Amino acid sequence: MTRRKEGQGANTAFRMLAILFAAGLATGDLQAQKAGEEIGYPGEAFAKLDTFEGLNLEDADKLYNKQDFKGAYAAYKAYSFEFPKSEALPYVLLRMGRCLHKLDKRNAAIKAYQDVVDYFPDDVRYAAAALYHIGECHGQNGDGAKKTAVWARMVKDDDYVAQPNSGSALTYLGKAMEELGRFDEAAEYHWRTAVAFLKSNPRAAEEARKAVLAHYAVRSPNHDKLKEFYVAANGFDGRGQKTDNPEEDPRYWSAALGSALGTGDPEKRVEACSYWSAKMGDRFKEHDDLRKLWCDAQMAHEKDRDSWVARMEKQFAEKSADVDRVLQWCGYYNVVPELRAKFFADRIKEFLPGLKTPEKLSLMNRLRHPLGMHEEAQQVMRTVSTDGMSDEELRKFADFVANYESEEVVFRYFARMKDKLFATKSRFDYYNARSHRNPPNMEKALAELPELLKSPKYSGGLMLTKARLLQGLGRHEEAIKAFRAANEQPASTWGITDCLVALGSYDQAIKTVRELEAVGGGVASQACMKAADIYRVSGDKGREVNQLRTVLKRYPKSRESSDAHNRLESYGVALTGGEAEAEE
Repeated sequence: MTRRKEGQGANTAFRMLAILFAAGLATGDLQAQKAGEEIGYPGEAFAKLDTFEGLNLEDADKLYNKQDFKGAYAAYKAYSFEFPKSEALPYVLLRMGRCLHKLDKRNAAIKAYQDVVDYFPDDVRYAAAALYHIGECHGQNGDGAKKTAVWARMVKDDDYVAQPNSGSALTYLGKAMEELGRFDEAAEYHWRTAVAFLKSNPRAAEEARKAVLAHYAVRSPNHDKLKEFYVAANGFDGRGQKTDNPEEDPRYWSAALGSALGTGDPEKRVEACSYWSAKMGDRFKEHDDLRKLWCDAQMAHEKDRDSWVARMEKQFAEKSADVDRVLQWCGYYNVVPELRAKFFADRIKEFLPGLKTPEKLSLMNRLRHPLGMHEEAQQVMRTVSTDGMSDEELRKFADFVANYESEEVVFRYFARMKDKLFATKSRFDYYNARSHRNPPNMEKALAELPELLKSPKYSGGLMLTKARLLQGLGRHEEAIKAFRAANEQPASTWGITDCLVALGSYDQAIKTVRELEAVGGGVASQACMKAADIYRVSGDKGREVNQLRTVLKRYPKSRESSDAHNRLESYGVALTGGEAEAEE
């Protein structure tokens, strides 16, 4: 078969490859990003196959999709012998390589992939995929030089480079150039990846956008190049939403300034912040967050906090003030607590007297979280009048007060509630929320339960809570009865098991989790692993190891299998065959 001519569109790939080999760098195995799904045979092409060809190919694909790679390989190989002139042969040969690759027979897989490239170079979809997977095999074999050579061959071909996996190859080669310090050339490769593979290989495109942004925003600040890239790459997020005018786009400046401020290199940070703050100038006064970045960037190179404060105060004055804007600036000032406290005290004065109780409660909560302004939150709290509050409002206020005041103070508000059962529920919730490793509060929470358990309104789920409180107090026999009465599965069975273990009834605990495993479903692997944990607590190392092996065999794809694998390795237990196949 006539070999196709390779394109002339990527001569830099040859130059880059020569540089890599000369520097001895082409031995690393940088992480490639997969373009997506496994390549299948198109439906329209499948419909054109002879009936017997189609049936045989369908059978082989079914085996492959079931991950029976040995069976699939045999089926594809038989197909290649029976239908040597089939239009699907390039696909079949690629799938034979994939089967061998999946079976970790990488050298044999390379030969199978090479058959696709040698005999069907014009079937670009399959030939390009074969080259990509050949590079993968070499990398997995530890031969980074061959991987680099194969992938460089991919990207220098005008047709092959248009295939999705080539985006991963370009990403790899770009990173290799960065390792050499050839940053401008690396940026070219990343630029090309970000633009060409926006849809077909979005993960590679995303990584490439980050690399180009880092280069032209920080490593080598260049407003003109970054603007050009922003348009070509559909923005720094790849969404392409009104990205035709970066000069007037706050998102563009935010990314540039954010990158400059975020770099860990002090010298580069000063240089980049000086460059981008000057380029942006005194614009976008309506965009507070962007102006905050601009002020930060100027301080980063000027080292003048007074000037920073003056700029921030000027920006605050650009719009009419309200409580939300005051809190927004408190967030901006969080790095200087004394400045933040003074700003809040000065600015809140004009608003606080006019706030209604719900507005004050909202203000208190926002000061506490996320701002962490606890003193200010308490100051507002002390201005709240509880006169006329409903039971629900008293509960909300008391819940906030509980963060700062004693039980006695909190319970005064509960005592004012008209609905005494609601007050009981409030007291129970108070104690229960503070019962972790606190036996006195566990006891107090339990004391509130009898009345609540009689109430249809509040009893839901409380029996399980009662069981856990009893368990926490070490009253395991009572806890077991409560767990059984709650009968909330699988939580009740887990609780009973833990109580049995605490009582030293290991055989009964094992029997309990065996019953839970027999139910199947998502908890089966957890129950199987729980048995191993029980054996460990009981000191029966032999049964523990056997149980861990059972986890590996029964649930090879579960998280518990991974935990069992790690524990067996820590014990120095040799793992072979299927036992070593646990996955995260």
